[in-house]
Amino acid sequence: MKFMVECPVLSDVDNGLWLDPVSIVEYARTAEEAGIDALSFTDHPAPSKKWLDGGGHETFDPFVALGFCAAATSRLQLMTNLTVVPYRNPLLLAKSMTSVDVLSNGRTIFTLGTGYLRSEFAALGVDFDERNALFDEAVEVLRGIWSTDNFSYDGRHFKAIGQTIKPRPVSVPYPKLWLGGNSRVVLDRVARWGDGWAPMLGGGEVLAKTTRTVAIGSDEQLAGMIRDLGDRLEANGRSLADIDVLATSLSTSYRPGWPDSYLHTLHQLAASGVTWTSVPVGHDSFHAALDRMRQFGDEVIASTR
Repeated sequence: MKFMVECPVLSDVDNGLWLDPVSIVEYARTAEEAGIDALSFTDHPAPSKKWLDGGGHETFDPFVALGFCAAATSRLQLMTNLTVVPYRNPLLLAKSMTSVDVLSNGRTIFTLGTGYLRSEFAALGVDFDERNALFDEAVEVLRGIWSTDNFSYDGRHFKAIGQTIKPRPVSVPYPKLWLGGNSRVVLDRVARWGDGWAPMLGGGEVLAKTTRTVAIGSDEQLAGMIRDLGDRLEANGRSLADIDVLATSLSTSYRPGWPDSYLHTLHQLAASGVTWTSVPVGHDSFHAALDRMRQFGDEVIASTR
């Protein structure tokens, strides 16, 4: 099992510590020292106030933030979880992703999504109803520009004639591409070409309605969807051994000082096909989050290595 922790972006919590560049460096280095395998940032460049007031979250530009953390670490992998692909011209997206990959010496995992906030699509001038077509087009462009020095493509809203990208990614043949979301379309994409799957868990009907995806409300439902994904992979000549799955338990949470039941649940998740899980650190106190990462490293991560 590998472990990922998200770096929260919080303006009004703990006297601004979560936005202090020195604190962010300390957070990333503490994660690395605790044995955590990856640090993630998410992506909402233009959310609505309504969404933020209703439980949404602040963000940095994920590529800027990951590049910043790359300079402060040496082993930690840098992850988007996730980046909304249709928001950007795919060649600009390729440049951002490549820049992080080069500056981190290949320590990248990019989880990709189609997005769900209609107001954000409108604010960015992107047709919400085109999002799946734009997503599939962008993936073709990413893999294409990373595979040739003379790339041409006739896109829906752009035309590339002999474009190149230099420097090229350090990762071979290019950075790992995971997919986020729970829909059949997402599972089919993972089965055909994805390196990993990061489902959205919990939230019930409210989350499902907001994100326009299938709700996963229990560990049993998660295991069932992983079995479904395994069947889809097999139909494409692949298997669960060819991909990663990032998920947490919906029945058992980590309790500092009492790791045994959580470790048992991790074994069950691994048996179902989960290869990565997220580290719960809490967001109320910056220094408490650091302490929790250290304790998680001692009690959980050390027991799995």
